[in-house]
Amino acid sequence: MAFNERCAGRKSALDNTNINLILQRYKSGETVSSLSKEFGVSRQTIYSYVNKNSDDRIYHSYSLWSKLNREFKLLNTDRYTLRIECMSGERCLSVILVDFESEHVEVVNSVKNPLLKPFGIKVKPNWEDFEDFMVERCIPAERYMIKQVLRDIKVDNYDCLSILERTEGRTGEDDIWLRFSHLCKERGFDGNIQCE
Repeated sequence: MAFNERCAGRKSALDNTNINLILQRYKSGETVSSLSKEFGVSRQTIYSYVNKNSDDRIYHSYSLWSKLNREFKLLNTDRYTLRIECMSGERCLSVILVDFESEHVEVVNSVKNPLLKPFGIKVKPNWEDFEDFMVERCIPAERYMIKQVLRDIKVDNYDCLSILERTEGRTGEDDIWLRFSHLCKERGFDGNIQCE
């Protein structure tokens, strides 16, 4: 996050003592979900503290979020809170925007090969298509010793989104991986003021 020279906007949801406590407890094996519930902040907020590069992936203003999502030309991106970039190496194959409230997804593909597109030949995927995509990229729920696998990747329970964020959606079947970005709408978010 950029340094706030004017000290404008909302104060951080967590003070330095709580941040240090979160980092310590996360390193000792507590999950992001349990910490976010206990401290009353989103998982994305906790990720912003525990992942050193996550600051680049959490957006705190509509203007920055809109700029990031400029490939969606005629779409008001303010209602979408999740951006998933389908990557192959450093090349972005597709971008998916997700609105969880209305269960709506939009996609822009930069490749023509349907095998490299998250929804194949579908140009306008529906919510079921998105859920199927998530399940395909996720560790199978019936995998042997799944509880141990979830503990190893520090996920509380079988939640596709949490698992995909931790594993970057990598599978043994291809070299595609997923990069996640979030629009942070914590309490007090007004569209332009930092929420942390």
